[in-house]
Amino acid sequence: MKKCLYPLVMLAMVLCGVQLSDAKPEVKPRVFVNPGHGGEDSNDRPCPFYCYGVGDTIPYFESISNWYKGNALVDILQRKGYETAISRVNNTTLDDLDLFEIMSLAANSGADLFFAIHSNATGIQKQMNAPLALYRGFTGEPAVEGNDVIAQLMMDALGGSGATQWSSKPEISGDWTFYDWGYKVGLGVLRYNKLPGMLCEGSFHDYIGERCRLESPDYCWLEAWNQSCAMDKYFNHKPKIQLGCIAGLLRSSETSPYLADGYQLYGDDNKRGKNGCELELFDAEKKLVATYVTDNHDNGFYLFKNLKPGLYYLYYAGHYHEVTVEANKVAYLSFQDFDSVNHPPMKQIKPKKPE
Repeated sequence: MKKCLYPLVMLAMVLCGVQLSDAKPEVKPRVFVNPGHGGEDSNDRPCPFYCYGVGDTIPYFESISNWYKGNALVDILQRKGYETAISRVNNTTLDDLDLFEIMSLAANSGADLFFAIHSNATGIQKQMNAPLALYRGFTGEPAVEGNDVIAQLMMDALGGSGATQWSSKPEISGDWTFYDWGYKVGLGVLRYNKLPGMLCEGSFHDYIGERCRLESPDYCWLEAWNQSCAMDKYFNHKPKIQLGCIAGLLRSSETSPYLADGYQLYGDDNKRGKNGCELELFDAEKKLVATYVTDNHDNGFYLFKNLKPGLYYLYYAGHYHEVTVEANKVAYLSFQDFDSVNHPPMKQIKPKKPE
């Protein structure tokens, strides 16, 4: 009897071993993030402006908002189950790496996607605000397969943001087509890149309404969140975290003071953003989840991030507003003069704050 059992036991162990050896380890998408520029130097596109909210002239460097976005994106992607590498985690002159060095880091990182983060500027008096995707190659003829795919997904994600004011639709272009710098010259940061990837101009920082918003790290975080959602679709990746966000803009009936300064403004940006306003968020059980106070940079931006999907109530200016949060999506609710704009009908409730 024992002689019969022994071969059976050994066979079972062998079969188990085969099953274990056939088990494939989890393959995580790997993204190399390149926050453009670095430091607060003259070549990092400084764009100071008088901020009425703080009553003083404040500096704006593209390198700072790129830095906010890049570090936020890495954190979000890691929480979603990605592997990441990044060209800089600080914002100093030494972090402004040579373009060839950036490409070398990306190539050696084992990344599946290269993603450069920037914001844009017209450089002329007439400002605009729209996202722009640039990839290596001619428009419609990417030099690396997948470049045009991630570019389209990225523009769909950013162009759908309801927490800004776009002057035009997103634009997608190959860098050889976009820049008249010679045949197949294009962007330096993409020139030696052999990975699928793109450079993302998330918005125009010399548009004053957007510059005020880019002063908010939370606004930069929201752009990074939307970028991550585009990458989820590109990789067909189901995030480990199933969370959503609520975001929007608070505007008063007061005309924006930047109009008198000669700035061009679009749509609702002609109304001044509300500074120092508090919003409260309650869950479906009417318990207080979080509060948010808008900053003093005339943008009126607010954000509730990393929320579990479900029903919530947003309390602002004496009213409660019902909003549904979906996984990996942003629910946008903007308010002007204490009236809601483009969101589900207001619903009065009486939530109970936790004791």
